Amino acid sequence: MKKLLLIISISLISMSFLSINESQPIKSDFVENVECKIRQCNATAKSTGKRCKHCVSNDSDYQCYQHKPK
Repeated sequence: MKKLLLIISISLISMSFLSINESQPIKSDFVENVECKIRQCNATAKSTGKRCKHCVSNDSDYQCYQHKPK
């Protein structure tokens, strides 16, 4: 039992000295995808410049009811 505790403690101590790779900062202009049955609207909001988060209604549509050209 003492050997097992010794092995575990040594492995934990040695793991604490391993370097951790720092991740790259996340870009702010990343597009958030929304779960839709067909697809997400491909329009961009004029006020914010971000992609619309609404889903389209039909297979043939590429824009939601708010952005669909009339």
